[in-house]
Amino acid sequence: MTSSNRTSNRAPDGPEAGSRAALFALGFLTLFLELVLIRYLAGSIWNLGYFPNLVLLAVFLGMGLGFLFHDAIPARRSPLLLLAAMPALLGLVALIAFARPVVPGFSKWMGRIGGELFYTSTPEAATESSAWLFGLWFAAIVALYFLVAQRTAKVFREHPPLVSYTLDIGGSCAGIVAFMAVSFARLPAWSWFLLLVPAVAVGAGRRWRWRGAVAALVALAATALVARRQDSMLMSDPAVRPTRVEWSPYQKVEYATGPGIGRRVFVNGVSHQVMTTPEALAVSFYAAPHDRRRAGGLPPYERVLVIGAGAGNDVAVALARGAGRVDAVEIDPVIADLGRDFHPARPYDDPRTRLIVDDARAFMTRAEPGYDLIVFALTDSLVKASAQSQLRLENYLFTRESIARAWSLLSPRGDLVFYNYYREPWLVEKLVATIRAATDRTPVEIFERRDFRMFLAGRAEPPGPLRPASGPVAIPTDDWPFPYLRTRRIPGLYVDAALALAGLLALLLAATWWRSRRGPQSTRNLEVNLAFLAMGLAFLLLESKSVVQFSLLFGTTWLNSSLVFLGVLVSVLAANWVATMLRGRHALAWIFPFLLGSCLLPLAWPLSNLLGVESPGLRFVAATALTFSPIFLANLTFSVAFREQPAPEHVFGWNLLGATLGGILEYTSLAFGYGALALLVAAAYTLAFTFLYLARRAEAQD
Repeated sequence: MTSSNRTSNRAPDGPEAGSRAALFALGFLTLFLELVLIRYLAGSIWNLGYFPNLVLLAVFLGMGLGFLFHDAIPARRSPLLLLAAMPALLGLVALIAFARPVVPGFSKWMGRIGGELFYTSTPEAATESSAWLFGLWFAAIVALYFLVAQRTAKVFREHPPLVSYTLDIGGSCAGIVAFMAVSFARLPAWSWFLLLVPAVAVGAGRRWRWRGAVAALVALAATALVARRQDSMLMSDPAVRPTRVEWSPYQKVEYATGPGIGRRVFVNGVSHQVMTTPEALAVSFYAAPHDRRRAGGLPPYERVLVIGAGAGNDVAVALARGAGRVDAVEIDPVIADLGRDFHPARPYDDPRTRLIVDDARAFMTRAEPGYDLIVFALTDSLVKASAQSQLRLENYLFTRESIARAWSLLSPRGDLVFYNYYREPWLVEKLVATIRAATDRTPVEIFERRDFRMFLAGRAEPPGPLRPASGPVAIPTDDWPFPYLRTRRIPGLYVDAALALAGLLALLLAATWWRSRRGPQSTRNLEVNLAFLAMGLAFLLLESKSVVQFSLLFGTTWLNSSLVFLGVLVSVLAANWVATMLRGRHALAWIFPFLLGSCLLPLAWPLSNLLGVESPGLRFVAATALTFSPIFLANLTFSVAFREQPAPEHVFGWNLLGATLGGILEYTSLAFGYGALALLVAAAYTLAFTFLYLARRAEAQD
C-alpha cells in the first residue's frame, strides 16, 4: 500500500483520531467485552458453556474483518460506527433474553456433537429453530466486533506500529485486570455492561466524547436492564423466582426452593444439584460405600476426601456415618457458599469438615496420604476451563495419572469411589479400564439405578479380571484428557468448521490479491499476509497449550487461567520493548532457532514432569520459564516483523484471522493430544519465517 493510500482515509483531526488514550481505551473495550460475552452468553445459553470457543472465534473473525476492510469506511464515520456497536450489543442481549437460543444438537438429557458427549438435565431441548438462531447470534458477535475493530484500525494507523501495538495490548491488560476484579467481587452481569461506557466514550475520540458517552450510556443502560431482568427469574422456568442468583467466576448459579423443586442449585440454567435432607440421605446412593464397609465388619471411614463436594450431600453422609475428618474440595465458591447457607444437614458448619475451594487435581498434588475414602462425586462441569481449549473443568480428574495419584493417597484399607450417570455403555467400559490401568484393580459395581452407576476400587480388594470391552476405548491421560470421547478422533463437526473457515480465508486472500494485483508489490504483500496469518495461527495454539499446561500443574481455577492470559499479554509488552532496541534486518535469523527449539522442547521433556517437584515455588518458577520462553520469542518475532510494515493494521487483521484458524486447529488435540500441538506450532512458525524471507528477497530484487 502506498503512502497516499495510507493517508487517504484519515480524519481531518488526525492527531485527535490517533489519540493514545483512545487506542488504550479501545484495547480495554476489545478484551473486556470479549470476556463479558464469553461469561454472559455461557450463563444465558444453557449449553454454550461447553463451546466458549465459538464466542472467541466470532470475536477474532469480526476483528480480523474490521482491521482488513476499515479502508472502505470514511474516517469521519468511524466513531459513529463504534457508537452503533452499543445498540448492536443491546440487540444481541435482547435476542438472548427473549428468543432463548441454544447450540443445536442437544436433547433434554444429552448432547452428542460429532462423537463427543455432553451431559445435561434441562426442560428445554434444542429445536429446529436452534440452528438459525445460533447463526444469528454468532453473526451478531462478528458484526459487533467488526464495528469495534474498524475504529481501532483507524486509530492504530496514526502511530508507529509498535507504539500502536503497545497501547492496544496495554489496554487489553487493563481489561483482564478489570474483569478479574469483577469476578473476584462477584458483581452481577448487568453491571459489567455499564463498565463499558468510559471505554466507548474515550475510544470514539475527543470530538465525540460527550455525545458518545451519552449514546453509549443509554444503550448500555438498556442492555443492563435486560440482563438484570434475566436474573430476576429462574432461567429454566421463568415463572419461578429464584432465592439467589450469583455469577461465580465460572458460571451463572441460581438457587431456588419450593414444591417440585426442593432445595435445588441450577448452573447456567441446568439443574445441577439438590440439597437432600438427612433422612433422605440416609437411604440414598450416597450411603452405599458406607453400608458396604459396615457389612464387611469394618469401622467407619475415619478420614474422607470428597472431590467435587458441591453443596455437601456426600460430606453430610460421611459425617453422619462417623467420619472423623472430611476434606471437601469444591472449585466453585458460590456453590460452596450455597451449601453452607442452605443445606439442611449443615455439613460445612461441622468442625470435622474442612472446606477447600480449589481445583481438586491441584489439591491432590499437595495432599498428604492416609485417606480411608476418596469420593469422585458428580464433578460434571457445564463449562470449559477457558475459551481457548477443549478442557472441561473436570477433565484432568479422570486421567490415568490423576486416579493413580488418588490411589497413592489411600490408607492400606482405603477405597476409591466413582459415581455418575453413564448414558452410554462405553463410558462405563472406559472408566473401568482407566481405573484398572491406574490401580491394578478392577472396580466393583456397588449401586445401580437405570443409567446411574457407582463403582468402588479398594486397596484391600484383590485384582480381578477386566471384562472385555464391546469396542475400542482410549484411556485418558494427562496429554489426552478427554473422558467423554470414546477414541482419539476429531469429531466431524469440527472438521467441517475448519474446512469452512479455510474456505473463507482463501476467499479473503484471493480478494486481497485481486485488489492489489496491479502494483509491483502484490506478490510481496501476499507473502507478508500469509506470514502474519501463520503467526496468528501458531500463537493461538501456543497460548492454548500454555493454559492447558498451567491447568495441569496448578489447577483449572479461573484465577490461574486469568493470570496466564495476563502473563501472555505482559510478555507481548516485554517483546515490544526489546524489539525497539534490536537493530538490523537480520534479527529474525537468530530468533528463529531459539523459538523453534523452545516450542519443541516439551516433546522431549514434557512439563508434566514438574508434577514430581514437591516445592510449589520451584515448580512455578520452572513452569513459568518453560511456558513463557516460547511465548516471549514468538512475540519478539511478531514485533520485529511488525515494526517494518507500511500498513500495520492490515497485517494485524491477517494475524487475527490466523488466530481464528488456530482456534479451529486446536481441535486436533482431540485426536493427538496437547503435546502434538507443539508440532503444529513449530510448522506454522516455519511457514511464517519462510514467507517473511521470500518477501524480503523479493523486496531486495525490486
